[in-house]
Amino acid sequence: MTPRSLLLVAAAFILITCTIVSAGLPGDPDSDGVITRDELAGQVIAAMESGKPLSGQEFQDLRDAAWIYLHWDGKARTVTDSTGRAVTLSRPLRRIIVMNSETLETMRSLGVGRESVIAVDKYNAHKPEFFPEYAGYPSVGSVWAPDYEKIISLQPDAIFLYASVSTAECDEIEKRVKTSLPGTAVFRFDCYLPETYLGDSQNIARIFGREHDFERLSDFYTQALGKVKRVAAAGDPPLVYLETWNDFKSASRGSGYHDKITMAGGTNIFADSPAEYPEVDPESIVARKPDVIVKLAGSGKYIFGGYSGENSTRFAEVYNAILARPGWNSLPAVRNGRVYVLHNGILGGPQYIIGVTYMARWFHPQQAGDLDPEGLHRRYLEEFQGLAPSLARPDMFIYPVD
Repeated sequence: MTPRSLLLVAAAFILITCTIVSAGLPGDPDSDGVITRDELAGQVIAAMESGKPLSGQEFQDLRDAAWIYLHWDGKARTVTDSTGRAVTLSRPLRRIIVMNSETLETMRSLGVGRESVIAVDKYNAHKPEFFPEYAGYPSVGSVWAPDYEKIISLQPDAIFLYASVSTAECDEIEKRVKTSLPGTAVFRFDCYLPETYLGDSQNIARIFGREHDFERLSDFYTQALGKVKRVAAAGDPPLVYLETWNDFKSASRGSGYHDKITMAGGTNIFADSPAEYPEVDPESIVARKPDVIVKLAGSGKYIFGGYSGENSTRFAEVYNAILARPGWNSLPAVRNGRVYVLHNGILGGPQYIIGVTYMARWFHPQQAGDLDPEGLHRRYLEEFQGLAPSLARPDMFIYPVD
């Protein structure tokens, strides 16, 4: 066995157990900001030959030094979050709180397990179908109603919040956490915007030393988006009316839904609205004659289907109610059978690629022969989320089912 192999074996042994993180770059006796092979080897050998048990802090320092050497090239790691702010870490994160479900899902795609997570927000703790490992897990409330006493008592070394959602609430959480726990790192990631998703994922991977897992995740998204792009470019874009789970509320240019319509090869009929999520006049919908209608479910008064699998018969009810709206029988979308109900669980967040693939197939049926959104969904759940692919039942996410 080579000296490097011996060093890696010893380092791996050190990485078996740990407690909390403290400040400073450990295992750097000359304080030059780099843990070298010789420095780490010297400390490992000294610890093994001393014949004395290491104190808790000594063991933690040595373990963290080994981790930094193996995963961060022996240096402190600086990561930029979704706000553009650089955060420098001198220790691996061992006790994190995640209050952003999209970030938690992305972490799981990157192989970050619950052993690093000490608490989640209350919504993630109550999603046993999608987050079974966090069912009944310690909860710290939500970004709208955080449990500060619980957060502080848990002594996290990092907390993950949204960057551009509920910014005032997340700003307040960050301020209070840094006041009470000044050594705690605060990261702000969105992990739901298509244009920044892979960048967010890459930076999260860099935090946890999961760059190899990011490459696999990136390949998955890049290949899927490449197929969608080819289909979207192959035909004329249909006029699309997207309605959120609020009746007669749509999306305009600048919104994530608008971008996803465009990505799938459609033209948003309300792209010109001054409001990002406009409430629209039913008569204006009729006047703009959409070729395709997509109604979102999964929130508001339309909570059904999805991973919970509850009340899936309501898909048909919502679909039929849309067809029965006064004057809508004249719309090209209704006349030609191009009305769809889509669960937002696969259009928002990291799973947007699945919903976009469904929409591309609906928008361009003649060119969409190689698009397989159900297969994409099954693969995502099995390979990246560690969940049963059977959860990707189309009848729980779309209507009508092809």
